[in-house]
Amino acid sequence: MAKKATILITTVGPYSLYGEHAFKACAKNGTHYLDVTGEVAYVLEMIKKYEKIAKESGAIMIPQTGVDSAPADLVTWTIVSMIKERLSAKTREVVLSLHEFK
Repeated sequence: MAKKATILITTVGPYSLYGEHAFKACAKNGTHYLDVTGEVAYVLEMIKKYEKIAKESGAIMIPQTGVDSAPADLVTWTIVSMIKERLSAKTREVVLSLHEFK
């Protein structure tokens, strides 16, 4: 399916169990991808595994477009906007730090 599509939007879940096949297929085939996961650890794993492949194929991968991730995205956007406007400073990237507790 990913070979035939321009964009794939998936709502399968839990993504940590069922999501990787679609993510991988889109990354490999240059198919743009959106999902609604709120599973941050899953997203981190997918980025580690497939970021290079997606860049090479031209696939735009956008996980976490759902309600679970919207508050964090909006807070990040607000902070970056304030840094640019109030401090006249540029920003380059936002880095997510994940810590696994065992």
